[in-house]
Amino acid sequence: MNFEFYLPVEIVFGVSSLERVGNIAKRFGYKALIVTGRKSSKENGSLYKVIESLKKNGAEEVLVFDHIEPNPTDKSVNLASEIVVREKVDFIVGLGGGSSLDSAKAVSIVSSNEGYAWDYVNYPEGPRLIPFLNRPVICIPTTAGTGSEVNRYSVLSNPIRKEKLVLSHSLNYPKVAIVDPSLTVSMDRRLTAITGIDALMHALESLTNRVENAFADELAMRAIELIKGWLPVALEEPENLTARTYMSYAAMLAGIAIDKKRVALIHGMEHPVSAHYPKVAHGEGLAALGVAITEFNYRGNPSKYSLFARLMGYEEKPHMAVRALEDFLDRVGLRVSLRDLGVEREKIERLTEDVYILSRSLFPINPVEPTMEDVYRLYERAYEGY
Repeated sequence: MNFEFYLPVEIVFGVSSLERVGNIAKRFGYKALIVTGRKSSKENGSLYKVIESLKKNGAEEVLVFDHIEPNPTDKSVNLASEIVVREKVDFIVGLGGGSSLDSAKAVSIVSSNEGYAWDYVNYPEGPRLIPFLNRPVICIPTTAGTGSEVNRYSVLSNPIRKEKLVLSHSLNYPKVAIVDPSLTVSMDRRLTAITGIDALMHALESLTNRVENAFADELAMRAIELIKGWLPVALEEPENLTARTYMSYAAMLAGIAIDKKRVALIHGMEHPVSAHYPKVAHGEGLAALGVAITEFNYRGNPSKYSLFARLMGYEEKPHMAVRALEDFLDRVGLRVSLRDLGVEREKIERLTEDVYILSRSLFPINPVEPTMEDVYRLYERAYEGY
């Protein structure tokens, strides 16, 4: 058994842990920028709690950048980075869903080095620029899905190029993750399902891809068990703090798992979808693609797909992974097709080209290495919903 593990993130987990943000942040300086979305952190009160805690613990100035989109763009990161440089900000707080956390981490990189956000994303041939410096980042998730608070990834969209790519670097880890499950209670049913399925797909893809890391597999397995058991409870009992706590924990575990093992073809095919259709939530796109790609993949790693089926409560056979995923998506209200999400059939050829151009580095680690024809056919199946 061989594996490597590196996670330079201090994790503060638990209900009411948000109250500790000011005391934790004071080691990083006196001037903060909070990076967040347009509405949710205001509506659930978390933004004001963070500001109050920071100021109570010595922060002399707290700025707010509240223009992060559901599929965050390089433009927003560049704008926030300009503020950081101009105002001489000491540290950054990412508050919200994965979009806000991803953006906060990227702002740290861009504001501390030369160039712009798109210079640092990973095309298959690599990024144009390599960062050498960063600013401290504290990540505070208000959803339970991406696990961005504990990994080195920032997923950004470029609306002009219609591309969605990943910034990935060891300097992109946050210094601290404050995971307060009570912040996720304000999520509505749909968002709870979408973010929960994002976490499940992280766990599924990290468990089954070809990268070997036994430690990460353990994290993914535990995440699958927790999501299977507690996501339906969180949907039916949104105030249930036990369910919310286990979902936050599962999302965090799955976020660490993909940090060590990456994702695979489901994510590789989803990113072009939400790049071209930014109103499609990432978890929705994953749900639409998941069943078809799992059916394509399971023969490439039968033991791991058998394990997934068992963890989901089904017979321990590889093909049962398809049934397990399909039934669970149906149970949480996300058995959707690409057509349901507004994707046009005539766009499938362009989406296929984009997967090859932008995501082909995932092909060798996918359980079955796809061809362009495979990708096109899988998009067709996901479009029809079978």
